[in-house]
Amino acid sequence: MTIRGGYQPHILRVDLTKQTITKEPLPSESVLRQFVGGVGLGLYYLLKEAPMDVKATDPRAPLMFMTGPLAGTPAPSSCNWVTICFHYSIPYAAGVGHGHGFWAAYLKHAGYEGIIITGKAAKPVYLWIDDDRVSIRDASHVWGMGTRETERRIKLELGDEEKISVACIGQGGESLMPGASVKADRNHGAGKGSPGAIMGSKNLKAIAVRGTGQVPLADSVALLDTVATWEKDMQLPEQMSIYNHLRDGGITRAYIRRGNNYGIAYKNMTDPEGGRSYAQNWVNACKRWKVTPKPSYNCKIGCAYDVQMTDGPLAGYVCSFCGGGENTEGAAAMIGVDNPSYAMMLTDYYDDIGVEAGTFGSVVGMAFEAYNRGWITKTDTGGLALTWGNWEAAMALIQQMLRREGFGAKLAEGLKLAPRILGDEKRLLNEFRKITVHVKGAGVNIHDWRPWWGTLFGQIIAGTGPSHQGLSSDNRPNDEVGYPQLTPGVVDTLEEALKKVDSVRMTQFCKLWWDSLGICWFAVSGVTHGLTSTAQAVRHTVGWDDYTNEEAMAVGERIVNMMRLVYVKRGFQKTEEFDMGPRFLEPAPAGPAKEKTLAPYLGPMVDEYYRQMGWEVATGRPTPTGLRRLGLSALA
Repeated sequence: MTIRGGYQPHILRVDLTKQTITKEPLPSESVLRQFVGGVGLGLYYLLKEAPMDVKATDPRAPLMFMTGPLAGTPAPSSCNWVTICFHYSIPYAAGVGHGHGFWAAYLKHAGYEGIIITGKAAKPVYLWIDDDRVSIRDASHVWGMGTRETERRIKLELGDEEKISVACIGQGGESLMPGASVKADRNHGAGKGSPGAIMGSKNLKAIAVRGTGQVPLADSVALLDTVATWEKDMQLPEQMSIYNHLRDGGITRAYIRRGNNYGIAYKNMTDPEGGRSYAQNWVNACKRWKVTPKPSYNCKIGCAYDVQMTDGPLAGYVCSFCGGGENTEGAAAMIGVDNPSYAMMLTDYYDDIGVEAGTFGSVVGMAFEAYNRGWITKTDTGGLALTWGNWEAAMALIQQMLRREGFGAKLAEGLKLAPRILGDEKRLLNEFRKITVHVKGAGVNIHDWRPWWGTLFGQIIAGTGPSHQGLSSDNRPNDEVGYPQLTPGVVDTLEEALKKVDSVRMTQFCKLWWDSLGICWFAVSGVTHGLTSTAQAVRHTVGWDDYTNEEAMAVGERIVNMMRLVYVKRGFQKTEEFDMGPRFLEPAPAGPAKEKTLAPYLGPMVDEYYRQMGWEVATGRPTPTGLRRLGLSALA
């Protein structure tokens, strides 16, 4: 079976040191069928080409932007682009971030499946892709600007404010901040792995794209039939789909549901009850204010949204958000800002400077808790009173971090070094480490996951540092991988805890398959037949008429093993699997996880995960037999 659609003909290679741009054909069909696109194809290039002994910011280390065969097609939410690099905060890991909006579709319409960037420009530059015309342009005039103004200025400069999408960094990426993100189309961005810092290290400010072509389709009629069924399944009212939870800026209505389950990361995860009030305040404010959904390309959900405040101290101010609550929890709830006006303003500020709230916000949250415990004082902070809820002090502290000045310079070292520096100074090293919320030195998708042990384990075991991969059956059901019903988030025995491992592994395979297609996983998570619909869509888009659900799941399994190969090649040791802040392993002060902890079960669960993956239990390494079965021997 040959490729008849879905894929565009080229990968774009950019060497910023040499200032060269080349277009090369995609790998062979057999390679594409193994790795598909998105995360899978990016990791294929990373393992095949990248030197494994370099730091993430070394000019030789690549930064990739990948789409997938469904991006820019009639498939629902066909808007996903992924960043692939070496992880900025975890030396042995790859970093994978996800962004949405219109950028991926426009890149596909311009004729490219992805971009591989190496080198470092002598001065700030941006990349301009206008169909088959690609150039490197001076960006000195926008260096130092936030992401929103950068996007606006570049569109004005290029003379098209409607049909150009700009992915760019703000001051966070320029300053090489841990958690620096790449933002696009105002409401969207990729943050996991700190791709903004990698982009900043290359003096690359932005990538602007305009594409006027189309993605070829092998069987457009069959694809549209599949899409119609898929969209109908998304909207079934009885299911726990993200469509039903977040459509049309739904977090502004549904945020309190998570609050009722004690899942808000409030005051550095010390106050679940306060988190419930935080979520209710957010929902109440949005009932009064003007909320405008901001859908991505071909998006039927519209979880991203703008809010115009119509009363209060910031009346008239417009904030732009992605969907969900992770952004505001990291930026505002973690430091106890409960006034929704200031919480929204602070969240919007994080997006404008281009920092991901899970990592950046957890560093700030650690400092606020240390101050409120009396471990640091105004003398240490340069006069800043880091009392819970002091958003003005937070803004000043963030400016210190971006300039790497004073107390902020210490926090700018990230979630592993900052508590070590402060702890050594105060002779309270263990105390500072205990209050730092991290997994392997990076920030999680910031909620309080203690009431959902399967989802928490999925963050711990995720193959690119903490991220949404294995969501487990205590987050959303997935009938096609054997879990049609939700399971309890907190359990009482080792046997029950070990049962969660399989659901994490199977949902991880499924999620990573979706991450290789160029679609937003919100269009499939919790959706009946989400696996089947996507496999059928690939059949009809690409022309692989014999593509099955089993082959799709094998792609996901292959990707998990590729992530682990990066670990092994870059020096991972099994003890590092348990490198995490103790707070996630403390019993929560309230809610379902009160007086209960995952801690005694974590080690056996990791061993069980290794066994189910077919890896060496003693080391966490894939075996030669398993790699041969998956066709990965050459990459190993």
